[in-house]
Amino acid sequence: MYKKLEIIERAILLNPQYIQTFREKLKITQSKLAKESGISQSHLSMLEKGKRQSTKLIATAITLGLLKCFSSKNIENPIIELLDTLSLLKFEDTFIEFVSEIINKGEKRYLRIIDNYPILIISRETLLNEMRNRLKVMSIESIELSRGKIKVFGYHIDNKNVEIILDCSDIRRLEKKFMEKTGKKVIIQVFPKDEVPPIYSTNKDCIIIHYW
Repeated sequence: MYKKLEIIERAILLNPQYIQTFREKLKITQSKLAKESGISQSHLSMLEKGKRQSTKLIATAITLGLLKCFSSKNIENPIIELLDTLSLLKFEDTFIEFVSEIINKGEKRYLRIIDNYPILIISRETLLNEMRNRLKVMSIESIELSRGKIKVFGYHIDNKNVEIILDCSDIRRLEKKFMEKTGKKVIIQVFPKDEVPPIYSTNKDCIIIHYW
């Protein structure tokens, strides 16, 4: 149990902006988390906005605050819930890293030009292989793509099954992170192969990324 808590604490220490997503995914208000963590709401707000660095003591306090908030919701295993959310966030960051490399290197195997604008077409198989090689917080077994949704199945470090789902709100957050990293406007679309519009000329499950 303590090793799992240390993973969450370290994630908050290195990426305090994660706190907001923890709250939103787990339906915890900023004021509630601040109270349970023993820090001011203004301090928590600055951490979430990236305007203040975390410390180990603060990261520990926020982790315990999250667990206290969970206890009031009668969630069976709050630590696993936090690890699932962390896996989601790490997946997003790893995906952004992968796509940014494609753009920076100008890898043409993913690139199409439609109406004079660049798009990237990334197949489910490519995404699965890249995430398996890059993502360390979980072992990925499979990825499923449906219209506007990405499902990832795998195992935590303790071999417990994990399923993370990127729905429309998660994809919008992913677009925002991508724009912050690259300075480009971004739209991400997810299609199963039988729903890909003909203009993209592919018959595979894929993620299509418009950027300009």
